[in-house]
Amino acid sequence: MMKNYIYSILLGITLVTVSCKHNNLDDVGLLKNNAVSISGDGVVVAAVTKDNETVKVPFKISLSAAATKAFQVGITLNSDTINQLIANGTLKNTVVLPNGAIDYPSVINVSYGAETATGVATVRLTTLEANYGKDVAFAFKLTDPGKGNVIKASKSNIMVVLNTKQLIAEKDIHYLSIVNGGTIMSVDYKKNYTTSPAGITIPLIVNLSGQAGTAFNVHVKLNTDTINKLVSSKVLPANTINLSPANFTIDTLIRVNSNSNTAQIRLQIGWPVFDANIVANKKFAFAISLSAPTRHILHPTSSKIIVLVEPTVNLDNNSYITGNGTGLKAEYFSNNQQLDFDGRAPSLVRIDETIDFGGDWLPSNIVSNDNYSSRWTGEFLAPVRGEYIFYQTRWDDGARLFIDGKAIIDDFTTQWDLPSRFAKITLERGKRYKIEADHRENVGGQQARLEYEVPSAGINGRRIVPKSQLFPAQ
Repeated sequence: MMKNYIYSILLGITLVTVSCKHNNLDDVGLLKNNAVSISGDGVVVAAVTKDNETVKVPFKISLSAAATKAFQVGITLNSDTINQLIANGTLKNTVVLPNGAIDYPSVINVSYGAETATGVATVRLTTLEANYGKDVAFAFKLTDPGKGNVIKASKSNIMVVLNTKQLIAEKDIHYLSIVNGGTIMSVDYKKNYTTSPAGITIPLIVNLSGQAGTAFNVHVKLNTDTINKLVSSKVLPANTINLSPANFTIDTLIRVNSNSNTAQIRLQIGWPVFDANIVANKKFAFAISLSAPTRHILHPTSSKIIVLVEPTVNLDNNSYITGNGTGLKAEYFSNNQQLDFDGRAPSLVRIDETIDFGGDWLPSNIVSNDNYSSRWTGEFLAPVRGEYIFYQTRWDDGARLFIDGKAIIDDFTTQWDLPSRFAKITLERGKRYKIEADHRENVGGQQARLEYEVPSAGINGRRIVPKSQLFPAQ
């Protein structure tokens, strides 16, 4: 490997000589006083080294005679020479190294009595990786020698050409990618996310291939146009949407620490965002890509990923949903304990915000104080997921409770306040269930209080079913 690399450098030196002659750079004919001429000798081949982050290229200058005084020779980067050789076809499949990709001394110090001196150019390996498959080249021009010395015109340039394929094995390229990048990653129930009381976090892992080195940063960006195009082309389902930036957060600058090959991007979505889209069954999609790393290079395909979030993720959400209900439709049948079994119309119809009554709660001029029946109908929005316990134990007299048409409590008798009047039923969070509660009043005291609790979801202790969760029948 090193022999091939050295050959590439020697080739560069040879080309410099040709280039200089082509430019008609003439030798200095006479040296004044004790001045010496300085020539660019090229690379010190045996001293070239490569590590995980840089290639160090020593280069040498020679003097026509020993220096009578210590002095300095200026060094400037000469991209024009490389550009000319590329333009005239001398250098093929070659790119010029930009100034920021190479570090070099601004001067070479020549000691008293010395006939040679060296400097070292340090090329960032990242730049070689970014141009893998091509040659990369740079050239220095010797300038402004001190103490009256002169630059030999025909050897005023030092050029280096590096063959990236000979210098780097493709498997060792420091590619930056996202784990599962280049694919559509599905975030489904219990898959590819973690939960918290606030919502979910989707961790995306940034991966650096090859041997880790110095710490660096990489940016993260989103492209909503990509999602729109994928939906239009039916690669993504029609019910896929871009979320507003106000509805999620994502890390936009990632730090990969020294000697580390991984870092994490956090994409976070709150539970209320899922709740707002649960009825419409919307999927959320994100086109995420890495950009502008301060070191290393992006993998051409795996540095991008599509994240598709399924609405089923909301099954992991058991935060309390507060509805905007107004209560239940209430129908009261005076002088009749069997509701409208005989086809009669109710004596009073109204909206009751809750079923939480005791004593004489009805206008006596419309509904009799005894010997009447009541029916409340509408929908119940389950605020959490779990096993509900509904109570009609504080109910005077007869009680019935229907959920989605099924009588889970059925004791429509003239007995009152029975502790056995409760039932358990499992309900799904965010779903509306048809509900009907029937009340029968015989004589004497009267009350109707519909209560519930959901111990499995942390709603402990019976409480009145709130207005917010009740929606009247039409």
